[in-house]
Amino acid sequence: MRKKIIPILIIINVLITLSLSMFNYNVKAVTQTTGTDISKIDTSKYPGIKEKIETLKKSHPNWNFKILYTGIEWSDAIKYEYTGHGSSPKNLVPAGSSYGGEWICSICGNTAYDSGSWRCASESAIKYMLDPRTSLNTSDIFQFLQLSYDSNGYSKEVLQTMLKDSFLDNDIYIDTILQACKIYNVNPYYIAARIIQEQGKSGSTLVKGQGYNGQYEGYYNVFNIGATGSGTEKVILNGLAKAKSYGWNTMELALDGGIKIIAQSYIAVGQATMYFQKFDVENSDGKLYWHQYMQNIMAAQSEGATLKKTLTNINALDYKYTFIIPVYENMPKTAISRPSTTKTTNSVNSDLVKVNVTSSIKMRNEPNGSSIVGYLYKGEIATRIEKATTKVNGTYWDKVLKGNGTIGYVARCTYDYESSYKEYLVALSNQSSNSENTGNSDTSTNNTNTTSNTTNTTGDTTSTNNTSNNNSTSGTNTVTTYEKGDVNMDAKITSSDYVLIKNHIMGTKLLSEEAKKYADYNGDGKITSSDYVLIKNYIMSK
Repeated sequence: MRKKIIPILIIINVLITLSLSMFNYNVKAVTQTTGTDISKIDTSKYPGIKEKIETLKKSHPNWNFKILYTGIEWSDAIKYEYTGHGSSPKNLVPAGSSYGGEWICSICGNTAYDSGSWRCASESAIKYMLDPRTSLNTSDIFQFLQLSYDSNGYSKEVLQTMLKDSFLDNDIYIDTILQACKIYNVNPYYIAARIIQEQGKSGSTLVKGQGYNGQYEGYYNVFNIGATGSGTEKVILNGLAKAKSYGWNTMELALDGGIKIIAQSYIAVGQATMYFQKFDVENSDGKLYWHQYMQNIMAAQSEGATLKKTLTNINALDYKYTFIIPVYENMPKTAISRPSTTKTTNSVNSDLVKVNVTSSIKMRNEPNGSSIVGYLYKGEIATRIEKATTKVNGTYWDKVLKGNGTIGYVARCTYDYESSYKEYLVALSNQSSNSENTGNSDTSTNNTNTTSNTTNTTGDTTSTNNTSNNNSTSGTNTVTTYEKGDVNMDAKITSSDYVLIKNHIMGTKLLSEEAKKYADYNGDGKITSSDYVLIKNYIMSK
């Protein structure tokens, strides 16, 4: 049987899809309200929103708009989205001239992520894509389309036209989509557009029912669920294996099951627009920023554009649609300008810090707190949410956001009573470094013996020549420890290490208790796919 190659778009989509456990934000929820009266939008608080919606209404009178008052400070939204540098950035842009210049993060630069074809998105790019005003136009508006089911129902004829000449051009399939969407509370027009985007009109190997290389014949996976891996063959086989695990041995079962998963994973928790699936600023589930469908910063806009194009082609652009527009507190007075692809100057307003310790430093539940909530590691880049202005127990405790979403308090520098000074959190952004540190900060990556010894006395940082946080100051302990990620303890971090993690997660071969300490890369006390991905990204970035 001749091999059929899966469309590259599918590979791109699945390769940059986030694991739901990737981020673990413990951000306090905010009070949110929804309004439908556009005339009541406060133009002094939310400039430019009302005017742009009114312009769209004039051209498309059947369109309806809701405003989600997120209650989120604009600067906070940017801060929480601009994370993961050096490990797994929350937002990526495609590599290439179309998204060069100001689109690229000035911290990560040309570091390759995921498949190697992605770069960390700059703060400027995040601001531009997050600002709803930049997308309140006929080209980009459909990323705000309400994806939950409208009680007024949907037209089968519209769906037939959308799927005409596609692999789903069949009354049985169309009826299955309509019925499943009604049951699971999903907009069927969105589902149709998403299928066409992911599979193409002819459909990929995953929807042919012919299997691949003689395996998994008779199984279907319409939404590429579980279709991940390195290379085309692995992607297809994993997708078909997932279909078999769900029992999707007919197209109808694959459609119904896939729509159910989409509904339960996102729409059921309030993320009822493509924008909210990319930027989790809607907190019906009591959480913010953690549950995001893709790292691709263009994902929502791209899917929305595909839906709009499909609706335009079938003369259905002016049906009754509802769009949900988010607004933020203290937004800029004017819409964010599109980043330049040629300019390289890229300022950063977020307060980013690089961890300057020999091995690791503890994150605590409060300043000088007794509970450890996580760890930061040597060279890791984190976001400082709050910079302490007063000392507690002889040092400043800054509130820091780790790339995986963990938030805790970290000692900024050594304690007053320690004989040698060291700065543990070194500012990377445009923020100036601490004035109290001027002239005496040690920004080297290795502590001196004196610093290492006094650090071990405080118990907040660990060094590579001391495995315990005891009061020993002799500096003569020769017990060997290894870097986080060095699972096989060979003094190198290689692909062998993340393979061991994968085998442990899958239950093929469990790790020893000693190895688990180095496999827990994000310091959350568990060995999960997050650790696997972070170590893999670390290796690729070297």
